[in-house]
Amino acid sequence: MTHKSFEHVRNIGVIAHIDAGKTTVSERFLYYTGLTHKIGEVHDGEAVMDFRPDERERGITISAASSTLTWREVTINLVDTPGHVDFTAEVERSLRVLDGAVVVFSGVEGVEPQSETVWHQADRYGVPRFAFINKLDRVGADHERVLEEIRGKLGAHALFVNLPHGLEDKLDGVIDLLRMKWLVFDPDTRGRELEERDIPADAREAAAAARTRLVEGVAEVVDWLGDMFLMEEPISSVDLKRAIRDATLAGRLVPVLCGAALKDLGIRPVLDAVCDYLPSPVERPPAEGHDPATGERLERAPSPDTPFSALVFKVVATRETDFAWLRVYSGQLDGDQRVYNPRTKVRLRLRNLVRLYADRSEPVKFAEVGDILAVQGLKDVVTGDTLCDPDAPITFEPIHFPPTVVSVAVEARTNAERERLLEVVARLTREDPTFRVHTDAETGQLLLSGMGELHLDVIRNRMQREFNVAARFGRPRVSYRETVGSPGRGEGTFEKRIGEAAIHASARVLVEPRPREPGNLGIAPVEVALAGNAKLLPAALQAEAADILRSGLEAGGVYGYPVVDVKATLETVQLGDAPDPLLPLGASISTALRHALAEAATVVLEPVMKFEVRAPEDFLGVVVKDLGARRAEIRDTGLAGPVALVRGLVPLSTMFGYSTDVRSLTQGRGSFSLEPFDYQPVPEHIAARDHTLL
Repeated sequence: MTHKSFEHVRNIGVIAHIDAGKTTVSERFLYYTGLTHKIGEVHDGEAVMDFRPDERERGITISAASSTLTWREVTINLVDTPGHVDFTAEVERSLRVLDGAVVVFSGVEGVEPQSETVWHQADRYGVPRFAFINKLDRVGADHERVLEEIRGKLGAHALFVNLPHGLEDKLDGVIDLLRMKWLVFDPDTRGRELEERDIPADAREAAAAARTRLVEGVAEVVDWLGDMFLMEEPISSVDLKRAIRDATLAGRLVPVLCGAALKDLGIRPVLDAVCDYLPSPVERPPAEGHDPATGERLERAPSPDTPFSALVFKVVATRETDFAWLRVYSGQLDGDQRVYNPRTKVRLRLRNLVRLYADRSEPVKFAEVGDILAVQGLKDVVTGDTLCDPDAPITFEPIHFPPTVVSVAVEARTNAERERLLEVVARLTREDPTFRVHTDAETGQLLLSGMGELHLDVIRNRMQREFNVAARFGRPRVSYRETVGSPGRGEGTFEKRIGEAAIHASARVLVEPRPREPGNLGIAPVEVALAGNAKLLPAALQAEAADILRSGLEAGGVYGYPVVDVKATLETVQLGDAPDPLLPLGASISTALRHALAEAATVVLEPVMKFEVRAPEDFLGVVVKDLGARRAEIRDTGLAGPVALVRGLVPLSTMFGYSTDVRSLTQGRGSFSLEPFDYQPVPEHIAARDHTLL
């Protein structure tokens, strides 16, 4: 790749709510660009991007898949992401490294809960994007309503750049508002070929009005086009396209395209829009990080002439080996050069570099700025690690993931099986940052924690199918947390005679509640601090004292659940002479922390989910009544055509098995979605009744 060709690279993701048609769109991308010779359909279990057996069985994307393709001499590194909320970490880490996104919306359902989640994730990373309103061939499709939802619910300055010609079973193409042409797609080539025609007479007036709205809307956010508009100068399609690109890259505009991927209508314009409106790697801001030694803020410009740097954004475990996915932010590298991992302080070679094509890979000898590649066999690398030039070290901000909300117990039958279980669990936790494991202090059971029932079910199936783990799995249960409602102070002492020496230590700890914001699971990181004479400890012991406090909070409070939203301060510490001061220091601080938590007003927190239930209007009453019995807080009801919508908040603990219940209540015609929202106190009467909590 040469300097000049960097402008012809796009690193993009396809993101959406589940069942909006992401993978169907991605499969057309592969087919139209010649990477595949047959379209793999999701409903047939043959999607190329959903290549894992569990994805094909369930008909959903579980793990982000990457592929490299070419369109109009532009190299597109494409990442197809999951839409189910249980796998939101896949979207999070993909958006962390992508330069642009195609957001797919269903023309019937519109902006759904997970649509909002992925949109705000893209906002958080400043990812330019455009929207594709899909499924306009279905009954009830309404692109105008979806556009208003994008504007209203997402706060986007969204404008149509093309319109559908016809809707539902009359959809037969799209109208390009820049060049004012009717684009008709050849069914014999599955939409790869198109014919440009004059706009039909019945659509000319609406198309002219839509183009005027497009020009006015772009002129509002692009000064130079605004000047042309005010001067009443003619605005060509070239001018308009350049202005749309400028506004999209600046985050001031969201172009909106229309079509129906399953019918092969409108996908070519989407590929064109990827090239026309989304940025190349060199058009993105410099990657920000810090010096691992001094903490000084550093930047890496997206240039081959700057020192090499890359972020590991995903680790994939297979039966044979592990693959680490990399996004190269700066510089260039061949397989014989060494890179440095600041977290492990280890130098290593990236000898087994590969370019990904879904379930296939192709060896490459060279990595450079803008590349998304994988490297095989890096055992000590985890998601979020930075790999950089040893002579110019940098650490990029790691990827942050939400806390887990569901756990399941797992037991091996024999010691040999337990060793195998622990080995596989360790590999899977490297791969999936939202899959966590710990041992219950009271029962000794191994507890696996994840983002939902489906998440843990997928992990269980992978352990059994891919890694041949023989173990017994319990039922899913909610992952509770604890916090404190008021300050508490505790003291701890340690006294023991070892030989002739009397070892003594004492400590005093204060715990206080931290302010928390609702939403995004609402959990603020715990804060630990040292005060008083604790600040006089040697630097190494100060770090150990902070780690002891942090580990004590993670280990559990009065009721054994991890403690969140608190500040723990080591106020004083007295440490006598001891050969190894860590033992008395740790024991006294741990005891003081336990007493402080006991004195504070401890509160048990439970995960609360945002929900949306869709059902025929006739079943609205029975659905609302059932949700009330589940302690749901209903915040909104409405109609979307013949379908009733119910939205609100509900404790996760009451929603296990709801997919079966809602189908039973609505004669198989209802559906729902859940999205993590917050951790909130368990009502006292529920906590007092449920002995598993208190």
